Amino acid sequence: MEQPMTDDPAIAGVAGIPADTPAGTHAPVQSRQRMRDGTELLLRTWQPDPARFAEPLGSVLLVHGLAEHAGRYQHVADVLCGLGLRVRAHDLRGHGASGGARMVADHPDAYLDDLAEIYDAAVPGWNELPILLGHSMGGLIAARFATARVRPVRALVLSSPALALRLSGPMLALHRVLLLAPRLRVPNPIDARLLSHDPAVVAAYRSDPLVQTTITASVLESFIRGMAQAQADAALLEAPTLMLVGGADRVVDPAGSRSFFDKAPPELREAVWFEHGYHEIFNEAQPLRGEVFAALTGWLQRHLQQ
Repeated sequence: MEQPMTDDPAIAGVAGIPADTPAGTHAPVQSRQRMRDGTELLLRTWQPDPARFAEPLGSVLLVHGLAEHAGRYQHVADVLCGLGLRVRAHDLRGHGASGGARMVADHPDAYLDDLAEIYDAAVPGWNELPILLGHSMGGLIAARFATARVRPVRALVLSSPALALRLSGPMLALHRVLLLAPRLRVPNPIDARLLSHDPAVVAAYRSDPLVQTTITASVLESFIRGMAQAQADAALLEAPTLMLVGGADRVVDPAGSRSFFDKAPPELREAVWFEHGYHEIFNEAQPLRGEVFAALTGWLQRHLQQ
């Protein structure tokens, strides 16, 4: 059940938005939705300017990445709202301001199941299929959602999706050991310096109190199983798909995106590679960030006209 709530001052302003991004003009409405297991997830919903758009031209469900939260996507929501789209994003369970044990996935498809519940609560009121946009781990979740045909989507956008990881031998050995204690938290291996070439983004990420600094074997297990399944099911895609990939990404392995793209139906797939881009391409230093948003908006505008 979705419950509206007033803006939480403890959450507002903690976004890790690039320093040269203009202040958001589309303030989100925050609410909470209770999952079937009782866990409450924080939702943010952005609406396009009603003076420009009497009705939204479409809807987006946005899924953020590992360890972060949806508040870091204000600038992305502004761009999407500027196209006439409404946007809803939730903090994943165990992330940000949502409930749940920190960085714990009780089963490999926990995040997928939550997204299905978010979808089921939103779509009847929207009366249209949503565009699904996911970044990093959110890209993996979105890819799994679409390829498993959990629910139909209008289109799929994957930003630096976690479709392959560079897992060293010691990391795999540690994973096997940690599976004996899947809820035990260990330091998050993400190096903030590899997220963006923009030092302000790196500093904001490091100082953001809602960014998680640990990870558990249960989350890593959801990655490993989910990546294999997404790759196996890539040919089952039914929605137009755009992939935006940083060629210099060292957080996830871009080879996973190439493999997924090669298996996806040719008539539905499109990819834009930013050879020098780090992992958070929506947060990259200019002018690359502008090029990423131009690719995103151009593709969306073409598909909104169909």
